[in-house]
Amino acid sequence: MFHYQKTKSRHLLYACLLTVLTSTSFYATTSNICIDIQTKQIRLENEDSIRSFNNHYISKSKMDAFIQHQMDSLHMPGLSIAFVNDGKIAYHNALGVTNIDSKQKVDSKSIFDAASMSKTVFSFFTLKMIDDGLLNLDTPLYNYMEYPDIAYDPRYKLITARMVLSHTSGFPNWRFLDQQGNYNPNNKLTILFEPGTKFQYSGEGYEYLANVIAHLKGVKKNELQDIIKNEIFEPLHMNNSSFVWNDYIQKHRVDGHFNGKVNKGYSNSAKDPNFKASASLQTESKAYANFLIGIMNSKILSKKSFNELLKIQSISLATKKSKKRNYGLGIVIEESTYGLNYSHGGDNLSNTALYMFNQENKVGYVFFTNSENRNKFNKNLIDFLLKQ
Repeated sequence: MFHYQKTKSRHLLYACLLTVLTSTSFYATTSNICIDIQTKQIRLENEDSIRSFNNHYISKSKMDAFIQHQMDSLHMPGLSIAFVNDGKIAYHNALGVTNIDSKQKVDSKSIFDAASMSKTVFSFFTLKMIDDGLLNLDTPLYNYMEYPDIAYDPRYKLITARMVLSHTSGFPNWRFLDQQGNYNPNNKLTILFEPGTKFQYSGEGYEYLANVIAHLKGVKKNELQDIIKNEIFEPLHMNNSSFVWNDYIQKHRVDGHFNGKVNKGYSNSAKDPNFKASASLQTESKAYANFLIGIMNSKILSKKSFNELLKIQSISLATKKSKKRNYGLGIVIEESTYGLNYSHGGDNLSNTALYMFNQENKVGYVFFTNSENRNKFNKNLIDFLLKQ
């Protein structure tokens, strides 16, 4: 269809040019009509397509076919996906099933688990609190609130909001996991190195910071949801998004899957409903795309805070399982042939998600799936986007 529209557009242009050449008395009027026809035709073509990172256009029907093929081949039960072009949602789709046993359909109301993509939203919220004068990015959090969980180690008095959001606090990812990944609920919180000296991905740091902000606001940690709703979700049209479990989430949340079977994974649930700055956001692609538009269009935050959010703050060294990565505040920064890309993934075992956007070109996407196949799908998606 897209190629047909291009051909039709060319034929219209050729007809106009022929008219101009054979009727000089109406040159000015006819040429304006030609330009108007061509402009309208290009606009129609673009409205029926998605602009990619390399400025190529992909028809929505072609994207539909690609997504369906990927879901079938990768055995992804459900998917919620959105593309952003120039500050608007250019494409949105919610398809598949919420549960492979019940066969209930995914729709625009279906809610997915953002997992660690919660960190970007919470970082954005923290910077809003900093803009409001509640706290400072580089003041030790100890100055605002003592933390009994780590009071035995005086190094914690050095930890700042910047260190937490850039994963240089020295905390492990989670206290209940040892270096080998073994679970022990009785493990105490530790500091692995002098805060601020190197990178260590840490959910624990985000929870400490959330406790500090709740303390400064004079509310319980779960009540931060109400503040985030007023400050971030409502202004950016992140409808039905929540860090805390509620009745709407209970009704519309999809079920996770792992290895083709229903699996609860590590997601929030009615049994684990509480606010986790690092991992509990429940949302869907259209809402999260609106959040990305907020970043891309510099909404809510000050210019200074946006500069902090999107500049390199720390670097994770390459390992056998992952490549070297540059981190801003709750966001990954990567150079590409078409400019800087900003991204973050989420993985709670049976629910996975990922977003990527390019600030310079004003393009991006976000998707959620109730399966473990985020990485395979994202690799195939990027190949598809850049080869068109």
